[in-house]
Amino acid sequence: MPNLTQEEISMRIKIFLGLIIFIILIGSIGFSILGHGFSNSLLMTFESLAFMFSEETGASKILQIFLAIFGVMTLAWVFTNIFEMFSSGNFREYLKIRDFFNKMKSMKKHYIIAGGGRVGEELAFKLKAQGKKYIIVEKNLEAVSKLKKKDFLVMLGDVTDEEVLKKAKLSEARMLILALPETEKNLLVTLTAKEIAPEVEIIARADKPSFVSKLKKAGAKTVIVPEIEAADKIFSSLK
Repeated sequence: MPNLTQEEISMRIKIFLGLIIFIILIGSIGFSILGHGFSNSLLMTFESLAFMFSEETGASKILQIFLAIFGVMTLAWVFTNIFEMFSSGNFREYLKIRDFFNKMKSMKKHYIIAGGGRVGEELAFKLKAQGKKYIIVEKNLEAVSKLKKKDFLVMLGDVTDEEVLKKAKLSEARMLILALPETEKNLLVTLTAKEIAPEVEIIARADKPSFVSKLKKAGAKTVIVPEIEAADKIFSSLK
């Protein structure tokens, strides 16, 4: 079975459930109309699907045979497709996607990490260890796949896109951490983020000291230059 999208998997599941309910309703309503009472009709429906025929005649017998043939064939088709979805990994992927969206719905006061490189991954690892809510936004599909395999909560998207920031629930975030290696992009995202959520706290990475004042003017509360931070730590350890 080819890889299916979330919408396709969701639609198939609805169809499968609909067919199962439809067969049960046909049998239950049909036997009820024939005078068997609803609870007994429901039992007779399941018995017919299991080829456990009671001694009925006339229309009831015809309905039993119909359910045994049409119902069992339909159920066999449904369960075969479900098995194929499980074996191909589509269903597992669907559950992962559904779990992701459920987590996103409850996401508040979280940390948004822009960039899933080494810095972003290390930040996510530390936040996860402390039990804090976070999400990594990364545009590289291969990087997203690697992060997912490490069980990080990650969203595929370009953080410079305003809609991606909104999907990451920026307006409800505690902090936006710009870990992108390109300072120009961090500057652009800072400006965009402040338009969407003026109150959000931003920590940005800069590759040049000259960008520190620009990022702060754009709205970043804290700007870190890795090279300077590294030099300061080395210097502080000198005797």
